[in-house]
Amino acid sequence: MSANSALAPARILAAPANSPSILVIEDYPDTRELISVLLRGQGYQVIEAEGGVEGLLKASSLYPDLVIMDLSLPEMDGVEAARRIHEQTKLSRIPIIVISAYLTPDVMTDAQAAGCVAVFAKPFDTYELLATISSTLKNTLIAECES
Repeated sequence: MSANSALAPARILAAPANSPSILVIEDYPDTRELISVLLRGQGYQVIEAEGGVEGLLKASSLYPDLVIMDLSLPEMDGVEAARRIHEQTKLSRIPIIVISAYLTPDVMTDAQAAGCVAVFAKPFDTYELLATISSTLKNTLIAECES
């Protein structure tokens, strides 16, 4: 089996229509592709955006179930994008997970204040990220059912 054929199933795997959708906002193409392939391999629908403004527009029009976002983004940083997403009534309950190479205590505080539910440093542990995504989506579903 060649390396290309080993990756092929993850790239062509189509998520069922009722699968949770995840918006990945990441300006670095290789990282965005890595996260997207990882999520598609787990059966999630993936929406991609390169920057904060594009991510905000896609969140506003597509209503993803969860957002994974870098903090260092062109046009609008991730903290500001998270704030703007959560300011919109229809988007206010969407959980946002941050992945960033530039984590300081102040940045973590800002991300949490903007409503981000988890913060990961790059490089991140893929298993921990997937576990956090799964538990976050489960908790969101439970909260929606209870309200």
